Amino acid sequence: MDRRALGCCIIVVLLSSVPGRAQVEIPAQVPPEYSATLFLDPIAFLGSQPGESRLDVFVQVGYDNLSFVKTGDTYAASCEMSIRIDDSTGAQVLEKLWTENVAGLTFDQSVSSAGYSLQQRSFPVPPGRYAVHVSVRDLESNTEKKASYRCFVPDFSGSLVALSDLMIASRITVRDGKKSILPNVSPNVGNLPEAFYVFFEVYDRVGADSLRLEARVFNAKQEVVVRTDTTEIVKTGRNEVFMRIDNSAMPLGDYLLSIRAVPASIPRDSKNAEKEYIASRGRAIIVRWKGLPRAMKDIDLAIEQLAYIAKDNEMADLKSGASLAEKQQKFLEFWKKRSLNPNAPRNERMALYYARIEYANKHFTRFREGWRTDMGLVFVLLGPPSNVERFPFPVDEKPEEVWQYYDLNFQFVFRDENGFGDYRLLTPLWEVYNRRRDF
Repeated sequence: MDRRALGCCIIVVLLSSVPGRAQVEIPAQVPPEYSATLFLDPIAFLGSQPGESRLDVFVQVGYDNLSFVKTGDTYAASCEMSIRIDDSTGAQVLEKLWTENVAGLTFDQSVSSAGYSLQQRSFPVPPGRYAVHVSVRDLESNTEKKASYRCFVPDFSGSLVALSDLMIASRITVRDGKKSILPNVSPNVGNLPEAFYVFFEVYDRVGADSLRLEARVFNAKQEVVVRTDTTEIVKTGRNEVFMRIDNSAMPLGDYLLSIRAVPASIPRDSKNAEKEYIASRGRAIIVRWKGLPRAMKDIDLAIEQLAYIAKDNEMADLKSGASLAEKQQKFLEFWKKRSLNPNAPRNERMALYYARIEYANKHFTRFREGWRTDMGLVFVLLGPPSNVERFPFPVDEKPEEVWQYYDLNFQFVFRDENGFGDYRLLTPLWEVYNRRRDF
């Protein structure tokens, strides 16, 4: 009798994995996108007392973390928030707790994926390393979300010229000569149109007169993709600086934003300019598209990963883009045609597809990327199986794994031919495509 027919021999592993073998867990569903609607961004500035710094903690709470209740003609929600700061030993230094109310919203506002509450709290702290912990507990559902961030608070008073941490701003408005900043608490600048702003402070103890502030954005290959400078006349003490950073040349990816201060007397083309800056500060930023997993960083790879669902002519068109911007546009058009709701801000099918790609890479990668494996192919197109039968130590035979899809009334059989966890599909490949239903 075929051992795959013996129900009593089924071995199902849900939470553990065996080194060197491919494993598939059976989640209730694959998250359509990474859950990142609670953001935390601590920014360090010079404090008001000698030898003291100030840590401004910005917290952005997406409305999907809150339960809204109808009150009259509008909707309202309440949550209990806390910010705790621990030092490098793990000892608590400071904590603030408060109740935050969001009221007066329309129904559309309360369910908007773009809606959020923005909070700021300031903490006087000595220079050092800290861990910042944020907790948000919805008072209606009693559910809690948490976020943590490790940061370093510099001693700004120890240098003749120093720069504060860098704050990313999505918008700056001017009213009655005063500037107002809307912080971009998320590190993602990909959803900001054309440009974003960086705000920081320059602390001058010697009266440097004028400084050239050079902004550089480096990609993962340490190549400069954005470069802009401004010359500022600085006074002794605290100086506020705003710089506009064009992000049109920043495709999907991870970046480092660097600001450095150079005496204005040093020519830009000076051979020593790289060594003669007197202060610098940097921070990580990312470019992502809303609705995509965090791991998606490369548009060319994202197009390549469409091989399972794109027709030959569609793939040729996607790759024909003369620039990254054109490829991105073709990519979005490809998915818009497959969207369940083309006018919705979030493409459910696109998000689901790349969430499965990410899952496959995490669980099935061996000699090839997980999405390129046979298990990856089946998982991307059909999702998680209803049940998994594993036969890792068969007598006189090679290890096999059977994925059962109850709703399709079908199963797929994989065999580890070389003993290194590289499971190959024994079921005819056309069966996978004939049963594809999601894309």
